Amino acid sequence: MMDSIDEKSMIGLACSLISKETVNPPGDEYLVKALVVKSMKDLGMKIKIIGDKKRPNILGEVGKGHPSIAILCHMDVVPPGRDWKTNPFKAVIKSGRLYGRGACDDKGPYAASWAAIKAVLSSGKKLKGKIILGAVADEETGSTEGIKLLLKKKKLDCDFCFIPDGGRVDEAVIGEKGMLWLKFASVGKSAHGSNPDKGINAINNMANFLSKIAKLKFSKKIDSHFSGPTINIGEIKGGDAPNIVPSYCEATIDIRYPLGIKKEDIIKKVKSMISFYNRKNRKIILKEILQDTSPHLLDIKKYPFLKKFLEASKEAKEKMKFVTIGGNSVAKLLYFAGIPSFSHSPEDIPTAHQADESVSLKNLRRCAILWAKFLEKTVL
Repeated sequence: MMDSIDEKSMIGLACSLISKETVNPPGDEYLVKALVVKSMKDLGMKIKIIGDKKRPNILGEVGKGHPSIAILCHMDVVPPGRDWKTNPFKAVIKSGRLYGRGACDDKGPYAASWAAIKAVLSSGKKLKGKIILGAVADEETGSTEGIKLLLKKKKLDCDFCFIPDGGRVDEAVIGEKGMLWLKFASVGKSAHGSNPDKGINAINNMANFLSKIAKLKFSKKIDSHFSGPTINIGEIKGGDAPNIVPSYCEATIDIRYPLGIKKEDIIKKVKSMISFYNRKNRKIILKEILQDTSPHLLDIKKYPFLKKFLEASKEAKEKMKFVTIGGNSVAKLLYFAGIPSFSHSPEDIPTAHQADESVSLKNLRRCAILWAKFLEKTVL
């Protein structure tokens, strides 16, 4: 399997994809359509294109029946930002690393996935199942035009998904915390800034309340696969001018919580804290729940493909462990749509979404070999 990885073509494909400016927003994933379609045709895949002309989701299929695995990579990238030492949309290879926007998130991993599938098919063995390779849209801004669209249209006909985007080269992600974004409002009374005692300062009220909400205590009976809950005060807006006592303020917090904690209990505690705080004639309101996802975890005993991934890692002489994360990814969308999914990537040094994004060429090859062995165990 190691000798059958077409490393030259893999790197060439990654470089070509990086050269297309599929920055989201607006996305423009159509810019990589020809490259992706050709790469899939080179594998003898049947191709389906779903979505808007400028935001295509491209699915290539080879084989038939079950088990069926979908490998889903996204073709949109975040804006390049500043401080790049090179052109973010001109791939550069330096000191064993490939540089460019999308190198590790997620165009390099698409190329490694393609190379893994090519290696499996080149064995000449008949597939006992189906492989789907996906180049999807809109992952960076919520997946409305990507995974969510595919799920809505019921276009993902697979038993499980592998997401080459998340985790590290030595860590695969099998679970994610729940996410709860809560927006609060503080209502005060305006007055002249020279006479603050004549008014009720909504910003002061909010600041005092947030200092208490940041210390919110949760159940200690959390699933051992997860770290503890976190609270981040992410936004605060209020006031009109320095010489006016602010009569209104809003703030949003981000709570990430593991299995063992229920959203309903969090909301109950928050509302109880608001009631207690408002006893002193202050007015804090839970205005809106902006985001709401539940924690999830794949049971290794329930899903044999996870065991096969570990077996493949051992054969590839790769140290591997399963982890959970606080972030939310498309794996969660798929999980709650009934498609168990896990993530793994060639990342070692965190560079995604940063200037000089890069990926180790050695790690791309390591992942291509590992993923090929994994596919071999699942569909051959």
